[in-house]
This record gives sequence, structure tokens and C-alpha cells, in this order.
Amino acid sequence: MTSRLESFARAAWPVVMSLALAPSAAPASQTAREQAAKELARKTPAGSVQACSLITRADVQKATGRDPYVDPEPAGQGGWICNVGSGELKVYSGPKSWEAWESTLKGFKKDKEPQTPASGFGERAYFLYPKPDNKHQNNVAFLVVKAGDRTLALSLDAPEGKPGESMRPALESLMKTILARLP
Repeated sequence: MTSRLESFARAAWPVVMSLALAPSAAPASQTAREQAAKELARKTPAGSVQACSLITRADVQKATGRDPYVDPEPAGQGGWICNVGSGELKVYSGPKSWEAWESTLKGFKKDKEPQTPASGFGERAYFLYPKPDNKHQNNVAFLVVKAGDRTLALSLDAPEGKPGESMRPALESLMKTILARLP
């Protein structure tokens, strides 16, 4: 039961982070639950790729050395989000995919967090280690990469007591696998 609850909580945080993709900001009176429902109903552009076609449980285990305890679970219309327990992949598609990701960060007030360039993944690629909003959140690390008309945001939870930065090698390894599978 606890691992299911943890899996749900892990899946919910990035979905909530994805709420600000709409061109205008959500009204202040809109709850996080309402925003999440709206975001999950968002239509994806033609030619979008299903995120779970790019990442497997075995991939996450190999990169992190930890079993994520769940198989890939798609979310969002068209499956643009894929939760794999301690990891998640979001695939934003279309000519404004980068702007959509940046809007997500801004909506969750994470756009001012320091970004560390990620060499070897393109000009815009970076690592992001956002501070947890409360003591119940794990440290998390992101690797964000632009690939054609897609923006991929890969996140991994750090083991308890470890900083997000400790996930950098795993993010690099896993992102290389994901990029090799892009159509």
C-alpha cells in the first residue's frame, strides 16, 4: 500500500508542475487539483510521441541501481507523461515545446532555480535541482533537452538523504537511452 501511495504521490507532483502550460496563467482561485485535471486533459499536437514508448522500468533500474517498483504508467492525453516510480519523463511536442516547459516552471515558481548546463545534450540542455517545497518531498533532479520540435524533461528522485545532484550520472545515462529511441 505504501509503495502505491508513494507511486501516486510521485506521479502527482510532476503532473501538478505541468499545470501552467496554458498560454495564460490559471486564476488564483483555481485549485491544484482543478489545474491538474485541466492539464491532463490537454490535447497534444499531431506527431506527438508517447513518453512510455521511450523509457522502461529496466532502463530506470539500470541507470539508478534501484528498482522503481512500478512499470511505466502513462498520463495525460496522448501519453505525453510517463511515470516510472522514482523517475518520470515528460515529452512536450510542437514548435513551442520549449516555451511550454518554461511555462510549467514559471507556474510552479521554479523558473528562478539555478540551471546547470548539460554538455553533450545540445545548446539549451540543462540540469535543474529544485528545492523541495516541504519536508515530505524528495530531492529531485531534472535533465531538460531540446530534440527537434520536442522538449524532454526527465526527472529522477534522489535516494533519501542524498542531494538531487547525486542523480546527474543516472540522468545522463537514461537520457542517452531515451534520445536513441526517439523516432
